[in-house]
Amino acid sequence: MTLRLLICVLAASTALAQAPAKTPTLKTPAEQSNTQSTPSAPPTLQRRDEVPSDVPPDQTVIAIQGLCPAATDPAKNSAVPSTKECSIKMTREQFANMVKAFNTNNQPVSSPERRKLAEAYVDILIFSEAAKSAGVDNSPTFTEIMRVLRLKTLADLYLTQLSEQFRNASQQEIEENYKANQGKYESAKLSRIYLPKNDPDPQATPDQKQAYQKKAASLADDIQARATKGEPLDKLEKEAYTTLQISGTPPNTEMNPARRGMFPPKIEQEIFSHKTGEVFRADDANGYLIFRVDSREAAPIDSVKQDIVRDIARSKLEEKVKELKSPVHANLEEKYFGPPAPANAPAGQPASPK
Repeated sequence: MTLRLLICVLAASTALAQAPAKTPTLKTPAEQSNTQSTPSAPPTLQRRDEVPSDVPPDQTVIAIQGLCPAATDPAKNSAVPSTKECSIKMTREQFANMVKAFNTNNQPVSSPERRKLAEAYVDILIFSEAAKSAGVDNSPTFTEIMRVLRLKTLADLYLTQLSEQFRNASQQEIEENYKANQGKYESAKLSRIYLPKNDPDPQATPDQKQAYQKKAASLADDIQARATKGEPLDKLEKEAYTTLQISGTPPNTEMNPARRGMFPPKIEQEIFSHKTGEVFRADDANGYLIFRVDSREAAPIDSVKQDIVRDIARSKLEEKVKELKSPVHANLEEKYFGPPAPANAPAGQPASPK
């Protein structure tokens, strides 16, 4: 459970700015330029990994005045119980333990994030005491929700515990996995020619745009054929830009080494199905993309060790889940739940009627 989920649990109106990791996708030079020009977030004086200042574990970090525990006798009204004499305190250690219980991935928590969590927690205390005064905690709905949440929490914590346990792969397991899956950890050095499909000149007339498109399509086929014969890609790209009268410097044809998982499946399949020196096309909506595989080699084990450890942990977890679920069989009444979805159907898509 991430910190973002923690804040959603504490208060639906707040969330930490923790963007999820994205799978890299192949971008054209124009798209790369647009991405680089996007303004970044305003700078902050707080570091993501900042730790609290020297505050003793037993020092109070949250002090709430005027909020009293709700009466346990039958509710008479829904007012928030409050007197100036009531006080609720929370120490740094107590707050840290609460955050740790939800932050199972040990994500760094900055001071602004801690403040959001604390403010959300205060709101929860206020409304929960009001709910007790109103008798909400004695309702069948509350009882059922807490029953299911308890089961869900137990399941989540157990799976997290298994994940942590399986991350401790031995050196022997790592080496055996590497030998058995060397193709998976292979890298390829690529070169690429990019030709825009549409005339980049904003002043071009409709006739000029149409003429450019026909010329670019024919030129791409010719460039691919010449690249297949071994002509340097940087030379071919410069020549193509001159022929198409595209102003500006052509993009660099050399690319960083490609690893499995870095590109969309279709392009990845193309990359690793070609031998050194072979050329292939992977055009997109914006341009003609001509690739050549310059070299292929197995990545050193040290450079992919973390990937191997992650794969081993995932495999062990899948095996454990299968072990737990295989002896269990559930029969669902189709008249009520409907027929099961096809094995490869998207989530939520019902099965075809029999």
